[in-house]
Amino acid sequence: MARKPSSPLEGLVRDLDAGSRSLPHYPQVPMLDQVRREWSELRSELQVRRSLRAEAPADGGPLNSAVLVQRMLDTMQATSPGYLRHFIDYIDTLSWLQALQDGAASGGDATKPKRTRKPRTAG
Repeated sequence: MARKPSSPLEGLVRDLDAGSRSLPHYPQVPMLDQVRREWSELRSELQVRRSLRAEAPADGGPLNSAVLVQRMLDTMQATSPGYLRHFIDYIDTLSWLQALQDGAASGGDATKPKRTRKPRTAG
């Protein structure tokens, strides 16, 4: 007897898997989860290094936003590198979502027809 799904999403995934003709041809690869974790860690490390390598402008004052951000990143790296990594991942995700939203918004504008003005008639 089939187990009842604990959520509608779990039921949908189960039904999709059951109806998938390609499922037997693509077995689950346990190593894939480990590769995803390692890729995520590597990407995070790259983002942290890239952020810390950036230099604040030499002529920026103490309240210049670029100077403040650089000081914040340096302090986070010295105090809590794990938190800095988490913070960079969070900012990277927000940036990706913003780019996705901007792409969808500009794509929608491109499909709108341009309005043309009617020529004025003298009289």
